[in-house]
Amino acid sequence: MFLKNAWYMAGWSETLAEKPQGIRMLGEKIALFRLENGEVAAIGDRCPHRFASLSGGVLVQDTLQCPYHGLRFDRSGACIHNPHHGGIIPPGAVTRSYPVEERHHGIWVWMGAPEAADPALIPDLSMLDAPELVGTRGYLHVPADYRLVIDNLMDLTHVNYLHPLLGIEDAAANTRVSVEQEGRDVWSYMWTDGSELPLLFQMLWRGPKGNAKMRGHMRWTAPAALLLDSGATEIGGDPGASIFLPTAHLLTPETETSTHYFWTQYRDVLTDDAELTQQIHAGVAHTFATEDEPMIAQVAANMDGQDFWDLRPAILNTDAGAVRARRLLAKLIREEEAAAAKEPEGAGRAVESALPA
Repeated sequence: MFLKNAWYMAGWSETLAEKPQGIRMLGEKIALFRLENGEVAAIGDRCPHRFASLSGGVLVQDTLQCPYHGLRFDRSGACIHNPHHGGIIPPGAVTRSYPVEERHHGIWVWMGAPEAADPALIPDLSMLDAPELVGTRGYLHVPADYRLVIDNLMDLTHVNYLHPLLGIEDAAANTRVSVEQEGRDVWSYMWTDGSELPLLFQMLWRGPKGNAKMRGHMRWTAPAALLLDSGATEIGGDPGASIFLPTAHLLTPETETSTHYFWTQYRDVLTDDAELTQQIHAGVAHTFATEDEPMIAQVAANMDGQDFWDLRPAILNTDAGAVRARRLLAKLIREEEAAAAKEPEGAGRAVESALPA
């Protein structure tokens, strides 16, 4: 259920400083640490000696020292220092290393074949790098399959019922949707043709207090990166009376039943108001933690471990984007698994082959 040959978010850059961190991604435990030159390294978070968590250790001159017996591992995953037995490095003292890149304020880890890692495949979030934008970033742990979070994000009509801060229930009748697909991207477009502004938009609105046209265009990039072009424009008025609120929703499967959810909330108005930024962060974090997360967790629990399609869900026209994303993701996973099955026996087992018999 995971696409391995892809970049996944492991954390926001500012959260990784002088201490190593551990994270489970796609079921694999990974230790992240910064080198003295500022670059990030990612290696398997299980010491090959007695299986302690390397992320609980300390950094010593660009190596990660195991907290149990003091073995040190470099960014390649190789043990390069053994404080015992004259410093002899035993066979098999190696853990996996992962390609890692920093871009768009985030740490990205490639979970598949290292030789296939291409930084050009990191999801394009350049929309958020515009100098006129200011915003905030956050994190949420969701106890559910990441595909249920994608379903949630690809159908934004739910905001009119689940989120008082972000939606207006009466707007549903004036909402139009459409879907487009290009390569590994699926766009779910949503327009609301004249509606009262939701509370978040009211906080930022500079035009007359009346109805406005709103948009919420979500782009999903396989396997789990979503970028929202959200905004509002005054009806029949000054084109300058508008707001732009782009957001990113970057999902990383932790396990088959849990998800790391990294999010942003940016804006192009009142950009010098630091207190407003804090208020928006608190409001959005509260919305995700007390509305989205409980609902998605409830959906997962109600599925009782059954397959999504086996439950024969009723499909609304607003589900088109989510359905398209699910089908494309399943296709990509099938193709990857089929290609892996054709590999020569023993391919990709460099680490395992180093282990003693």
